[in-house]
Amino acid sequence: MGLISLAFYQVQPIHAQNRSFWDDTDLVPFSAGGSIGLSMSAYAVDGIENRRPPGVFQSFANFNFSSFGLNSGLNLNYSTDDSGFRQNMNNLSYNVNWRWLTVRAGDVQARLSDYSLNSTPIRGGYIRAAPGNFLFEVIGGRSRRAVRPSLDDAFREPSYEQWAFGGKIGFGKSGGDYFHLSTFYAQDNVASLEDGQLEIKPKENLSLTPDFRVGLFDGMLNLESQVTVSVFTRDLNSSKIARDDLEIPGFITGIYHPFVSTRVNYAGNARADFRTDLFDLGLGYERIQPGFISLGMENIRNDQEKILISPAVRFFNNRLALQSNITLGRDNLLGTRLQTQSNTSVATSFRVLFSNVFSLSGAYNLLLNNVESEPAEGQDIAVGGQSQVSHNIMIQPNFIITGEETTHNISVSGGYISMENNLDGDLQPESMSFLSESYVGTVSYAITFPVGLTLNSSANYLTNNSGGSSINNAGINIGTSYALLDRNLTLSLQIGHNRNKVERDQMAGQTVNRLQQYSGGLNAAYRLTDKDTFNITLRTRNNRVTDGAGNEFTELEGSFRYQRTF
Repeated sequence: MGLISLAFYQVQPIHAQNRSFWDDTDLVPFSAGGSIGLSMSAYAVDGIENRRPPGVFQSFANFNFSSFGLNSGLNLNYSTDDSGFRQNMNNLSYNVNWRWLTVRAGDVQARLSDYSLNSTPIRGGYIRAAPGNFLFEVIGGRSRRAVRPSLDDAFREPSYEQWAFGGKIGFGKSGGDYFHLSTFYAQDNVASLEDGQLEIKPKENLSLTPDFRVGLFDGMLNLESQVTVSVFTRDLNSSKIARDDLEIPGFITGIYHPFVSTRVNYAGNARADFRTDLFDLGLGYERIQPGFISLGMENIRNDQEKILISPAVRFFNNRLALQSNITLGRDNLLGTRLQTQSNTSVATSFRVLFSNVFSLSGAYNLLLNNVESEPAEGQDIAVGGQSQVSHNIMIQPNFIITGEETTHNISVSGGYISMENNLDGDLQPESMSFLSESYVGTVSYAITFPVGLTLNSSANYLTNNSGGSSINNAGINIGTSYALLDRNLTLSLQIGHNRNKVERDQMAGQTVNRLQQYSGGLNAAYRLTDKDTFNITLRTRNNRVTDGAGNEFTELEGSFRYQRTF
């Protein structure tokens, strides 16, 4: 027994030495990196005004470092085209990981749910702990700084300083079954701007989101859903509702006391996925109530619901695959608006693999959009109805021929696109309709040699008829690239020619415009060392008018760029 105890105490220190705290983290005492470089460009044009300055010189340098999770850096830039010397040291952050623990500070982001906090930047801190099957997340800080009205910032919307906090707890794995409960709170700081300085109102928002996912029948059927309840106050300067008028428990008002401008709304979605070896079916539903607002999202369109249907089938060991995504949507959920928009989208695609050489793919997209109007008060006739129908058909055969020393890739595609728009309000004449039809086709060929040489070519054609006008466009492009000096130097050349013809029916008669455009480009990229690279680019474009009106011009531009990383 004594020998066993002695052996145990001898082995224990060795085990502790083999695994320490630092081994389970990504912390390093110090690491640094960055780059320096310069670029020059020249530009000349004849026939039109300059699109850019005739010459620009720019030098840049950036330095980044990390020390025990603290990350920062320095960016320096000088340009003759802009404001001269500029620097930015506004990127101080902290990020460290240890096993199941993540800690971040600085500019952080988190996604608590689809409808509450969804990746909105916050300047503060973030902690995520996921030991085993448990999950804990917390985030907090300033989500928006105060922006005062100024004549110098005419295009920037003034706003209050805003602070936001959120958290999530749950059980399970994100790739498997789980249940999460998250909350988010944001409030404008009323004291961040002087009274009467803005016409906008300070806001407040509290949301609660349960979400779950569960798999049944060995993963053959998966169910998931999330619903966000949002309590939003439009004006914190409005009066609070008296407690006696509230038909809710008192402990709730201790957390969030509603104002006269407070509204409660919800948004949510649910999805079911059924999967087998030959057949898949996905069913989904999303509803965002009218007036739903979340301060944790930049933009969200409310007052809409969607139904999603996604079937897919596979045959002959996946050599034949068919897939479709169907979306049915509408707005005006409460029927309080004069117009209701409904849309149907059907996207279907297929792929057939006949052999290792030949494959065929295709797609059909259908879009139906309908706007129905109700008569306004005091009117007997509805005005503003509209319907749109769009068809898009595309077929693409592809050939890949692999030889002993070369690879040939041949691709052909053809398509038909139509869009019909009808203004079918009762006050609209029958002539208020629009039909556009297009036929497109492309063919491309590329050959690759083992010596680093690649040749490619392509041709395209488009014809469009839209009411009283028609467009015909045809173009061809030829290019090559060659890698030499152990593939450290890459040279590439591209030449293109395009013809365009536009015919329009006007009151004075038919007008015809014909244009031709030539383009070319030369690029050389050289890797001097593993850390030093430079790039030289020359481009030109010539536009000619062969019939009708238009601008004739010739452009020439060149650039040089050198960069060293460390």
